[in-house]
Amino acid sequence: MKTLYYNGAIYTMNRAHEKVEAVLIDKGRIFKTGLLNELEREADIRIDLEGQTMLPALTDTHIHLIMLGKKLKSLALHHVDDIEEMKHLMKEFSTDHKWDLILGYDENNLKDQYRMDRSELDALTDKPTLVTRVCHHAGFVNTKALELLDIDQNVEDPEGGYFERDGSGELTGWVYDTAFDQIRDQTVDDDVESLSGDLDTAIEHMYRYGIASAHTEDMSNYGPYEMPFKAYLSTLGPDKKKFRVNLLRNEKVYAQMVEDAPAYLEDWVEKDAKKIFIDGAFGGKTALLKEPYAGTENHGLQIHSRENLEAMVKRARDNDDAIAVHMIGDKACELVLDAIEKYPVPRGKHDRLIHCSLLDASLIDRMAELDVICDIQPTFLTSDMPWIETYIGSDRAKYLYAFNTLQNKGLILGGSSDAPIEDVNPMLGIHTLVTRKDGTTVYNEDERVTRFEAFKMYTANAAEIVYKGHKAGRINPGCYADFAVFDRDVMQVDADDLLEARVTKTVVSGDTVYQTNE
Repeated sequence: MKTLYYNGAIYTMNRAHEKVEAVLIDKGRIFKTGLLNELEREADIRIDLEGQTMLPALTDTHIHLIMLGKKLKSLALHHVDDIEEMKHLMKEFSTDHKWDLILGYDENNLKDQYRMDRSELDALTDKPTLVTRVCHHAGFVNTKALELLDIDQNVEDPEGGYFERDGSGELTGWVYDTAFDQIRDQTVDDDVESLSGDLDTAIEHMYRYGIASAHTEDMSNYGPYEMPFKAYLSTLGPDKKKFRVNLLRNEKVYAQMVEDAPAYLEDWVEKDAKKIFIDGAFGGKTALLKEPYAGTENHGLQIHSRENLEAMVKRARDNDDAIAVHMIGDKACELVLDAIEKYPVPRGKHDRLIHCSLLDASLIDRMAELDVICDIQPTFLTSDMPWIETYIGSDRAKYLYAFNTLQNKGLILGGSSDAPIEDVNPMLGIHTLVTRKDGTTVYNEDERVTRFEAFKMYTANAAEIVYKGHKAGRINPGCYADFAVFDRDVMQVDADDLLEARVTKTVVSGDTVYQTNE
């Protein structure tokens, strides 16, 4: 049974402004594109777009899909800007789990960048509780949690992280990077069924934004990797929930996954690069910088020594693998490029540089000479820029989120949200890409990109990143019949109207998985 889509603005994403009159699909793939009068005679089913706009379905190229599902079912503080309201929400929140997990604490939303500590959390709950900072590189716990884990002021800081102490050496409850990971790992109380439920929640939410696929990193946070892996296989597929994922393999579980060589599911659950962390985040001043944070001697946090980083890259190369590296600070980028230059990516593949937040001209030139792509999060700009200049100074700030410069150097950029760190809605990212605007403030307008290039980061580029340019991200014969239908022409409306655009239909493999009631 062949289905015809027609009577709308159908953008192929092959080149700017290219449209076709009609699209004929068959067996989950695009069969033909072209003129309506040439295709309609072959159609068994006709779907009138009624003047709406159709694009290839969107992809988020860097996300934590399971954690997004948990956020949607948990207490999330991402947009709370009043400390008393926050404390009230924390006090009222409780689950039937051994631990309570609260997400999204962001001191930059609070007056005077207010930071709670464990004594304040103690006053709100006597249940073991972890409050995760918005960046997921830090958080704080109450005394009950420390007691449960048998942690006191004598605890040693792990490599690549630390337990914050006050002037008298007492633990404040705040933990950073690998110390945070140690505690978060202890809060896991999931099984395959619960993780599958988290995936279901996240994917249903993403359908609303025309998203049909994601490149996700969550193999190491929920017990043995087999648990989240089995959750993906039991949830997704041609006869299950239709959503496509590429699974990054975290450095903690990479060796085991290589040894086990688990069977993936072609077109639905597929293998991706080795994920490595080299630094933290700006919010906790743990992003690794060449020069220290303004007014301090703090350069940030280096999670792996140069020698360990190079050994991790070499192990990936020994397995014919690419790497995907979290790097936010300019020094972090320098270390990663040094390692990649010493151990080049296998022929036909490319490494993924994730975030690429703070760079400089020399780093960008080096990146342009390598087989690398950049997974960027446009809304990091609008989240960070109101305060980050006070952290790093105005001279360095001009190289923050240099999207247009990277693109002009020939680098492929993939659009993403890093959800649940940022809102998963891709229109927020696309609006940021084309305007560099937060309210009425514009940040470095020379780094704006065109509308086509912005959407390309979530469609054609996203497919190229996972070597699927021939079957995803474009409306071409042979490609997946994955579409997003919008209520207005998102390629033509005023930039600010992008924030009002709504998806009316999401199609995956030819099946409508989301449709508005209007």
